[in-house]
Amino acid sequence: MKKLYFLFLASLLALNANSQASFCEDFELYSNGTPIAETSKNWNTWGELMPPYAIAPFIDDANVVTPPVSPGTNSLYLNDATGAGGPQDVVLMFDTTQNIISTTPLSTPYTTGTLDFSQMMYIIPGKTGYFNFQAENEPGISWALEVNFDAIGGIIMSNTSATTFNCTYPAAGTWFEIAFDIDLSNNIWEVFIDGVSQGSFSNSINQIASLDLYPGVSSEYYVDDVCYSYDTTQIVLPGLDLAVSNIGAISGLDGQNRDVTVEVTNFGINPVTSFDIDFLYNGNTITDNILGLNLGTGAITTVTITNPITLVNGTYTGIATVSNVNGIMIDDNPSNDTSSIQITSITPTPGKLVIGEQATGTPCFGCPRGIVAANEMERDYNGYFQSISIHTESGDPMKVGAAIDYSNGLNNYITGPPGPPSLASIGNPPDPGLQQGALVDRGTEIDPSAFRDHFLSKIISPVSAIFTADANATGNVIDVQITTTITSAINGDWKFACALIEDSVTGTGGSWYQANKYGDLGISLIDVDGTDWGVLPSWVPSMIYRNVSREILPSFEGGLLPNGSYNVGDVFTQDFQFTADPTWDINSMYVVGMLLNPNGIVDNAVYSPVSIATYVENVSSTTSFNIYPNPAVSTTTLLINLDTEKEVSISVKSVEGKLITKGEYGTMIGSHSLTFDVSDFANGVYIIEAIVGNEVIVKKFIKE
Repeated sequence: MKKLYFLFLASLLALNANSQASFCEDFELYSNGTPIAETSKNWNTWGELMPPYAIAPFIDDANVVTPPVSPGTNSLYLNDATGAGGPQDVVLMFDTTQNIISTTPLSTPYTTGTLDFSQMMYIIPGKTGYFNFQAENEPGISWALEVNFDAIGGIIMSNTSATTFNCTYPAAGTWFEIAFDIDLSNNIWEVFIDGVSQGSFSNSINQIASLDLYPGVSSEYYVDDVCYSYDTTQIVLPGLDLAVSNIGAISGLDGQNRDVTVEVTNFGINPVTSFDIDFLYNGNTITDNILGLNLGTGAITTVTITNPITLVNGTYTGIATVSNVNGIMIDDNPSNDTSSIQITSITPTPGKLVIGEQATGTPCFGCPRGIVAANEMERDYNGYFQSISIHTESGDPMKVGAAIDYSNGLNNYITGPPGPPSLASIGNPPDPGLQQGALVDRGTEIDPSAFRDHFLSKIISPVSAIFTADANATGNVIDVQITTTITSAINGDWKFACALIEDSVTGTGGSWYQANKYGDLGISLIDVDGTDWGVLPSWVPSMIYRNVSREILPSFEGGLLPNGSYNVGDVFTQDFQFTADPTWDINSMYVVGMLLNPNGIVDNAVYSPVSIATYVENVSSTTSFNIYPNPAVSTTTLLINLDTEKEVSISVKSVEGKLITKGEYGTMIGSHSLTFDVSDFANGVYIIEAIVGNEVIVKKFIKE
C-alpha cells in the first residue's frame, strides 16, 4: 500500500544503498493453540528480549487460534486476562534475521528510509484494542507510537513525547486493516484504515524497531496478516505541499456545539505563509482564512475554526480541506489537501443524569488524569454528567468525618484506592499510577479516563423515574426533599441514596498538595484550561479540588424506597438532612440523588444546588407557596395562598444569585396564580425568591 503522494512523485524517487527487509505472517502454518514466540523463528516475547531474558515457555506468549470469525483459518489472540493488561506481550522485530536474542546484531532501529506496515484486526464488541511500535531494539526504552482502540470506534495515537493523532475504525466485531506508510527520512507517518488514508502526522520519536502486541486494560482482539516492508528509499519532497494531517475527534449529544480543530503540516520544501481551511458537516461549511504564518518543512500548526458546528443525531462525515496555499488554489500535491472523520452524535434520554464516582486522593501520584477527565466531562456534558470525587487515600485532608463512609462504600466496588506509580509495566511505557478506580452509574470498574465512552452508552439508557429536588440550608443544617415521578413500573429492592458534595475546596499546608507523577516524569497531560500537568511540580500546591464528596445518606448502597412497587405516574417524596461542618462552604455545596435498581446500578439521578434559606425574623408561616410545572418548558406558575394581607414581591434568579426578573405585586390576600414565561431561559436550575411581608421564601425550579 503506497501513499497517494508517493504515486504522484514516483518519478522523483531516488534509491540509496540497497538495504531492504520484508515479512508477512498469516499464522496459517500453525496449529490451534500454538504459542507464537516459542514456536516461530520470527516472533519474540517482551520478556525474552529484556533483562533477565526469559526462556521458553514464556508467560507473556500469545497463542495462534482458530477464531469464530476470521479472514482465514488462524489468527493471533490477545486478551486482557488480568484486568490490568497483559500478560501476553509479543514482539515482531522489523528485521528479517531469525531466532533473535538480546545480543543479535540488527539493522534496526530504522531512522531513515521508508517502512510500510499493515495488519488485520478484529476487536470483540464492548472491548478495546492496543499495540505499539518500539523505537529501540531493546523493548521498554522508548515507545515510537502507541495505538489505542476504544470500544466505540475511536483510535488515539500517542507517545511519551506527546505525539497525537486521532481517527476511527469500523465497528467492533468486524475485521479491518490498519496500515502505516512511514517516510522516516522526511518524518511523515500516514495512517490507512481499509485502504483509505486517515491523514498524516510528524512523529516526535521518528524511528522504529519493532511491533509490540499487548492487550491493554479491557482489551480483547485478534490479529492476522501482519506485514511490513522496509527499504532505504529517499522521498524528494514537492515544492509546495500543505496537508490536512489530523482532525480532532468530535462526538457529543444532539444539539450541542463543538469546536473543530484541524492540524495541518507542511510536507513541502517551500515555507507556507497563508492558507484557507474549510470544514463540511451535515451540508454546512465553516471557513477560516489563516494568515501571517512561516511554516517550514515538517512544521505543524493547529487551527480551531472560529465558528463551531452544531451536532445532529446520527453518524455523519466531517471533511476538512486546505486551499489557497500561499495564494495558490491547488498546491503541488492535492491528494493530501483533504481529510475526513466520522462524527457521531446521540440523543440523550430525556431527564437522564449520569453519575461518575472516582477514587482519588492528594497523595495519589496518578490521580491528575482523573482530575482532567472529570474537567473534560464537565466542559463537554454539563447537565448530563455529574462527577463526584471520593477521597480515599490515607492522609488526605478531605477523607474526614462522614466522607470516610462514602470512601469505604466505594472501595467495596473497586479493586482498591489509586496506588503508587508503576515504572515497569509489561508492554507499557512508565505509567503514572496503577489503575485508578471509577464507576459510571455504579457499573463495572473503569479508569476515569474512560468516563466519556461509558457516559455515551449510559446517557441513552431508559430511565424508570424523573425527579425534582430542593436543598435548603438553615445555619449548618441542610434539608433535602426529592420528589420522584415513576415513568416505568418498578418493583423489588429499589433504593435511593443522596450525596452531599462541596465544589472548589481549598486548604493550606503540605497535606493539601496534589501528588503528580506526570510532572515527575515529564509526561504531558493537558487540562481543559491548557495547563500541562507534565510541567507542574511533583507536588502541586494551591489546588482547587472539584466535586468533593462530604457525605452520603443513608449509606453508599442507599435505603429501600417507601414501597416495594410503583406504577407509571406514581409520585412520592423522600427527605434527607445533612449537618455541614462549620469549615465547609455551603455556598459551594450541592446534593445528588441516585435511584438504584435491585442490582445496585444507578437508574437515574438528580442534581440540586444548596440554597441558603434566610428569614428576617422567626415568623410562623401562614403562606402556601408552590411551583407548577417543575421542571418547566415554556411557562411555570407560582401558586400562592395568603391567610392575611401581605406585601408581595417575587424575584427570579440564577443559582449564582444573578437577578433575572422581579415583580412587585403590592398587597395580596387569598389564592393567586402568577405565571412566568421561561421559554427564553437556558436549560438549568433557577431560584424563585418570594418576599411575603417580613418572610423570605426560597424555591427552585428546573427549566428543560
